[in-house]
Amino acid sequence: MKYKSLDFGKSLVFLPKSTVEIIYNKSATFTTGDIVTLRIILHNKNGDVLTDGGDFINIWMSEKGKGASSAGYVVDHGNGTYIGVIKALWRGSPNIKIAMSFQKESIGLFVNYLYKYGMLRTLKGVFRNARGETGKGICGIHTLTKHGICDFTSINYGMRWFCSLPDKPGFTCSDWYAPIGNMTVPTFTKSQKQFLSSTRYKIIKEIKVDVLGDKTIGHPEHSCSLINPSVTWNISSPVGYFYNKTWNNLLCQKKVEPSYNRYLACLRNREIYMVGDSTVREWLLSIADILNLALSVKRTSDALKGYHQPIKAFSKNKRDNITVTWAAHEFPFFTYSRNATIHHFKPASYHLNVIRSKNPIVVLHLYIHIGYAPLSVYEEHVMNAKDAINKFLDRVPGAKIFIKGPHYFEHNNEGVPYDFVRFLQDKMIFKIFDNIKHKVVYLNEWDITVSSENKDMHPSYDLRKPMIHELLSYIC
Repeated sequence: MKYKSLDFGKSLVFLPKSTVEIIYNKSATFTTGDIVTLRIILHNKNGDVLTDGGDFINIWMSEKGKGASSAGYVVDHGNGTYIGVIKALWRGSPNIKIAMSFQKESIGLFVNYLYKYGMLRTLKGVFRNARGETGKGICGIHTLTKHGICDFTSINYGMRWFCSLPDKPGFTCSDWYAPIGNMTVPTFTKSQKQFLSSTRYKIIKEIKVDVLGDKTIGHPEHSCSLINPSVTWNISSPVGYFYNKTWNNLLCQKKVEPSYNRYLACLRNREIYMVGDSTVREWLLSIADILNLALSVKRTSDALKGYHQPIKAFSKNKRDNITVTWAAHEFPFFTYSRNATIHHFKPASYHLNVIRSKNPIVVLHLYIHIGYAPLSVYEEHVMNAKDAINKFLDRVPGAKIFIKGPHYFEHNNEGVPYDFVRFLQDKMIFKIFDNIKHKVVYLNEWDITVSSENKDMHPSYDLRKPMIHELLSYIC
């Protein structure tokens, strides 16, 4: 699908006339372990089947009474017809839900905007000269203006980044000291904004099925801490499922059950280093809670919103000697408060170089902020991270490296079709990391967040806990 040349509103999906049917099994009765296949046909308002694809659809199964849910995947045939595939993982009477996340026209708006302006949202650089005067200039991944361009690519460790000098005189490029986000909504028309808000995350169909057989599907015998990391790069859903509100990994099983004492024994004298955005910052707070660690800042989760200086969590008992550090990734990074300077936004290549422990645990995450920019920017940043990981593992072979994958969420008022962004980013990072997948664990957070119908950009604490337990299962 060529989204860049897509005409807005040319052929819209009309959900009431779209159809979903189970194929190969008209009785809708299955046995645990069976594959459920559905045909999804999209129609326009006239009832005609659409002649092309490009819409993004999600499929998942849930049964609230059992605290059970799982995600499937959808294949786009490019002609208005899609195939949904989901696996029956527990005995019961679950509902299969099929939802339209983003219509192709909303993706077209996003792609066309990037093509025209370079980024969906710009950042402003705050400048302060020797006389104490301050001013602002526009920052981005390309030269947005001909006025006084500063090339900060070297400051961003070789990844392109530019800022314009403030309009008023008296400033030089060396005066840039802080970033602040541009809160201006992208320049979509009123009808385009209305379209974006009215067509996202809409249920197409719910179908109830009966599943007979074993209580749940059988679990793998091999321990997560012992499997080859390349196994984790398997993107075929389901990679796990919820049952009794507990996440079950289908790739491997936990060597030890989650408990405070067992985690302490496993992580004693180890350092966990996390580089990413605010969703990973929330992970630090969850780890601190699970391990009863003290924080370097006396702030609650709500008060930490917009806080982008590095944060540490550490053992209250010095004998345990566990340290967890969070730091913001490099630009583009959109921050809306001035509590951090430009020196707080650094890439993996910087952070990996300063780690000196012998068996550290490193979690890297690039997603939401990079989603405002074209895929070529994401490629540039991932290549930088991969090169840094290779050098780091040569120096510290005992390190455990994790790539935190994208997560699903519905709270999005800015026009970024994150399902589409995730699709492109996964294709890119899987290709780039292909020859070192055996050295790096990929944390697939998509199935957890789709199956739980996550709404928020920052998943709740109850949803972060299974993510943290899964991370630790690959270590302990």
